[in-house]
Amino acid sequence: MDAGILGYEMHVNGQQFYGGDGLVLKGVENTIQNIGRLGKVGMKETDREIIRMMVGGQDSEHC
Repeated sequence: MDAGILGYEMHVNGQQFYGGDGLVLKGVENTIQNIGRLGKVGMKETDREIIRMMVGGQDSEHC
């Protein structure tokens, strides 16, 4: 919901993201590929850590 509102407000104010802005690339398909890669590759260790925390693993670092 928040992202939708932000997108609307950006549009109303004539603002947009351009290729090269963070994960945004030129072309919607390329941006979608980037986000997919983030979810598939970039989050693997995060997923493992979440599982360790859920099963009460004591080897996780504590903040």
